[in-house]
Amino acid sequence: MRLFDSHSHIQGREFAAGLPDVLARATAAGVVGVAVCGYDPESNQAAIALAATSPQLFPTVGYHPHDANEVTPAALAELESLARRPEVVAVGEIGLDFYRDLSPREVQRRVLNEQLGIAVRVGKPVCVHSRAAEGEIYEHLTMYAGSSPLRGRGRPVGVMHCFGGTLEQARRYVELGFVVSIPCTITYQNNTEARRIAAGLPLSALVVETDSPYLPPRDLRGKRNEPANVRAAVEGLAAARGIAAEAAAEATTANACQLFGVSIPVKAGAL
Repeated sequence: MRLFDSHSHIQGREFAAGLPDVLARATAAGVVGVAVCGYDPESNQAAIALAATSPQLFPTVGYHPHDANEVTPAALAELESLARRPEVVAVGEIGLDFYRDLSPREVQRRVLNEQLGIAVRVGKPVCVHSRAAEGEIYEHLTMYAGSSPLRGRGRPVGVMHCFGGTLEQARRYVELGFVVSIPCTITYQNNTEARRIAAGLPLSALVVETDSPYLPPRDLRGKRNEPANVRAAVEGLAAARGIAAEAAAEATTANACQLFGVSIPVKAGAL
């Protein structure tokens, strides 16, 4: 089984000790690719540095909506410079978070639009964080999707990371050209909507993720999540659709490769 964790933060301090063991466990679990997602200046640089150690680690760069109030024009210029680097596969984690509101909403909107513009200019997809903002962010993403050069290349324009909306909302994003990411929380007993989404969207529109170190699967709640656990997301997706886990793994790995514009060797090495 070949697995691709489409969203992680393994460059963070939570993994400062023991990262080689984390990667070894991921390899043993069948993980052949991991997106290492930045969210502020420090984590962006760390994602790029970590990804340089393995051809199967793929960095993304962006500014999280929590930190939007700290994003300056100079910071946006630096972000665009990083996003143009060939090894960087996406702009993100970006978006709107109206649940915590750690930055003023108007600032979140402005910084999101600035980063969507960067993604259009560099021709890369976006990794979108949306919490309690699924209705509003759709309008921003509609304008972005219409401008993204990826549409003409048959590639997704982005991914709705750890999607927390409804199946009906998810379908609207897929129509825009996004894929939807299923996290390990699909295993939680009360998370019926995630299972509806996993069952109701085309398999071609789905990827899986851990969001490490956050959101571990049900049997590991309260513990640090890590890329090896993406298998739980795949198994949850497969169960929701009534298909074999191997088929779900093959499809979501292919979808992640198409999203990020990367390829994984058939005989992939260790992470």
